[in-house]
Amino acid sequence: MPDFDAIIIGTGQAGPSLAFRLAGAGMKVAVVERHLVGGTCVNTGCTPTKALVASAYAARVAQRAAEYGVVIGGDIGIDMRVVKARTDGIVAASRNGLTSALENAANITLYRGHARFVSPQAVE
Repeated sequence: MPDFDAIIIGTGQAGPSLAFRLAGAGMKVAVVERHLVGGTCVNTGCTPTKALVASAYAARVAQRAAEYGVVIGGDIGIDMRVVKARTDGIVAASRNGLTSALENAANITLYRGHARFVSPQAVE
């Protein structure tokens, strides 16, 4: 592996923003991700949870539509396949956007694989 001014392990909440800041300051940065770019928040935590909550909120608003003078004919239904597909699309767009930003940023090299610090100056 070439020499870098900074090596960031993981692309969770702090990793990408730190990488962009350091690269913007002219540092040569390596970012190493072993699994999905974006970490827990983008892939299994914050982003999909908020997408699911938004669908639940939309269903609840539709259920209460009559309180606002809005008439909806028939029962309100939820198609979980559509909800899941929407959620998966939002997650994929977030992950792909972040991956693209890291891959195309000047002074940042994105590596796929497992990394760990073996000393204050070395990663394997």
